Amino acid sequence: MSDQAKQIAPLPPTLQDFKAPVLPDNKIVLFFHPYNFYSQKVLLVLYEKKIDFFPYVVDLNNGEQYSSWFLSLNPKGDVPVIQDGAFVIPNSVAIINYLESKFRGEKYPSLKPPHNSKDYDDVMVYEHAVSRLPVGALSLGSFIHDDLRLTPKAPFVGPIRHTCLKNNEKVIDLIRQSLEDAANKNALQQKLDIQIRRWDLVTSRTDFQRVLDAVRTFLLYVEQELSAQAPKTEWLMGDEITLADISLGLLLHRLYQLGFENYYWTFGKLPGVEAYFLRFRQRESYHRLQPSNYAILREMWARTPGNYKIGAGAGFLGMAMFAAFAHK
Repeated sequence: MSDQAKQIAPLPPTLQDFKAPVLPDNKIVLFFHPYNFYSQKVLLVLYEKKIDFFPYVVDLNNGEQYSSWFLSLNPKGDVPVIQDGAFVIPNSVAIINYLESKFRGEKYPSLKPPHNSKDYDDVMVYEHAVSRLPVGALSLGSFIHDDLRLTPKAPFVGPIRHTCLKNNEKVIDLIRQSLEDAANKNALQQKLDIQIRRWDLVTSRTDFQRVLDAVRTFLLYVEQELSAQAPKTEWLMGDEITLADISLGLLLHRLYQLGFENYYWTFGKLPGVEAYFLRFRQRESYHRLQPSNYAILREMWARTPGNYKIGAGAGFLGMAMFAAFAHK
């Protein structure tokens, strides 16, 4: 590398450069990334329940999730996390339970049927089924196996897909770097092990096919349930949206982004699922879910430490996308 190239090459991200942000204390704060699957799930819940909140985009690109201030909120270094006054809740399941418990009544639509009801049990069936699907592995594997002939949507096309793959080692290095000073090493070590196992899974075509088949089995179950509805309703449990619809709709959204719609449901393969997703895409919460690429880049670039901005533009979006997908 020439001396000039060395001068403009980006320096490795320094976790200590990230300082705890100054946040409002009069509303819920959501720490998230807009392309992270479980962040999107919490966003949909907040939008559907019409809860006011302050969004804070965690810079997964440069490792802000492994900075000391964020690890004090969640030792696993995962998004999403919410902070409500003195309460800090990591993990999307715990977050949604908290929001459902606190925000009730006519002003805040409930997304869960009453406990000890059949509808509640049915909602939990969908919740557990989607939670068992390795969505992060599905995303990464779709970048590798060209034989699937997918039709990915922007920005997950062309160079971005290749950049995401190249940045796999960078994400693992960030975890290893944060392990050196982490107070809770066990949580991060478990995360590192998961990242390595996930990469082994997605790079094997045979193992990745098992992931694809698991998704197909679930969607076939959904198609059967939609076909059996009597009378027909707009959503899974009736005419009001529930948490089951958020989980299913978000899964279909991720599959659509990655270009799996022709693989799974279009051209008459699963007509009920296709019609359901078209309805889901018409909801206001769905349109609010995905910010413009420019807005994401502007937000994350503004939070990038100064010593890393020099020469960092080329792979910036790709690294951000990989980091978000690697966190599912």
